[in-house]
Amino acid sequence: MKKFDLPIKWRLTVWYGGILALILIVFSSGVYIYFKNSLQKSIDTKIKSIGEVLSSSLTESHNTSIFGNFERYLENVLGRKPKGKFIQIIDSSGKIGAKMSDIETETVPTSFSTLERALKGEVIYETIEGARPRLRIITIPIVEENKKVTSIVQVGTSLEDFDETMKKLLIIMIISIPTSLSVTIVIGYFMAKKALKPVDQIRKTAIKISSSNLDERIDIGKRRDELSRLAETFNDMITRLKDAFQRINQFSIDVSHELKTPLTILKGETEVTLRKDRENEDYRKLLKSHLEEVDRMTRIVDDLLLLSKADSEEIRLNIEDIALRDLVVDICMDMKIFADNKGIELIVSELEDVRLKGDELKLRRMLWNVVQNGIKYTEKGGKVEISSYVNNGYVWIDVKDNGVGISEKDMKYIFDRFYRGDKSRRRESGSGLGLSISKWIAEAHRGVIEVKSRPLEGSLFSIKLPI
Repeated sequence: MKKFDLPIKWRLTVWYGGILALILIVFSSGVYIYFKNSLQKSIDTKIKSIGEVLSSSLTESHNTSIFGNFERYLENVLGRKPKGKFIQIIDSSGKIGAKMSDIETETVPTSFSTLERALKGEVIYETIEGARPRLRIITIPIVEENKKVTSIVQVGTSLEDFDETMKKLLIIMIISIPTSLSVTIVIGYFMAKKALKPVDQIRKTAIKISSSNLDERIDIGKRRDELSRLAETFNDMITRLKDAFQRINQFSIDVSHELKTPLTILKGETEVTLRKDRENEDYRKLLKSHLEEVDRMTRIVDDLLLLSKADSEEIRLNIEDIALRDLVVDICMDMKIFADNKGIELIVSELEDVRLKGDELKLRRMLWNVVQNGIKYTEKGGKVEISSYVNNGYVWIDVKDNGVGISEKDMKYIFDRFYRGDKSRRRESGSGLGLSISKWIAEAHRGVIEVKSRPLEGSLFSIKLPI
């Protein structure tokens, strides 16, 4: 069964609505209970005060003539005739001695348990539910000096106004809570819809994007919030994807070009040779030329395979202890023949006597590529200088030349595979992947390789490796 998921705007609305409903219900219940208890406490205080005044008056007077004209007695004691009250005096046997009622209700019988507790000296509050209207009554015993209860005062009041007030409050809450909740849900839905509008724009933009349409961007506008940052991140991602696709396309073109050139040479030379019979020496020269081109293609394929394995992290380094000075001197001795053939001076300056942990074959290839690159792009009579120094736990190997240099626009692409910059830096030979391989080797040894250069002023390649 397929799971049904609500849209985020609806989920937000439901969550906020549910939380608001819970808050309103808890708050309203608290207000209702507090208001109810406060009103009831106020009623109890009023009837208690009347009962205590009467109890005190009867205790001091010891006058039974009050029962003849009870209402006038109440006016004298209380200052006025009580309104909406029920008052009666009961003797110790349970007989009603005097009674005054300003409430339209039947006689309220006093329960045996109430009389029993009052005769023991207790003050009892009770609510008479069976009467119409409901009554709240306090029963106060009148105790003589000998600690004996001689009579009982009962004061009651109607709860009709109390019930009506609580009913109105309940109706107000029943109406206001759903109304407030409905208004909040409607407003919350439109606010959530407006807030999530950029998300829908991101979705629509993502639908339009393909490998052939990477110029699409999300219009952020003047928003400066989390969603605008998400949109900016998405735009940056599209930019990176576009750059990656362009590099892949350029890489494919360059690979095709690099392989097409030797294949064209092989085909052209073979066709020319086959047009007529040749001497053995001519065939020998042809085969030698073919071998050179095959070697060139083999190097390209081998280097591409190496980089492919490096990208997929399939290559493991053979870590061993390496003397850096010996490694650099050995490489320079090998490269001196190449430099002398071009009329370039190869200088080995001060070298630090430090030891590294690394793959000697890989480090040798990295340094070979960088030094060969400096010799290749330095004119006759120029020089290439190699030096090293230690700084903050790292050894820096500098390869400096005074050759053709690199333009600023080409600087960030110099380590890309098959990248072709100015004509002055077009590759003379090799697979065209040397600097890419060198960059990977440096990074595999937790180091970096950097370049500084200006056109016609030469270049400085700096390799940073941890000691």
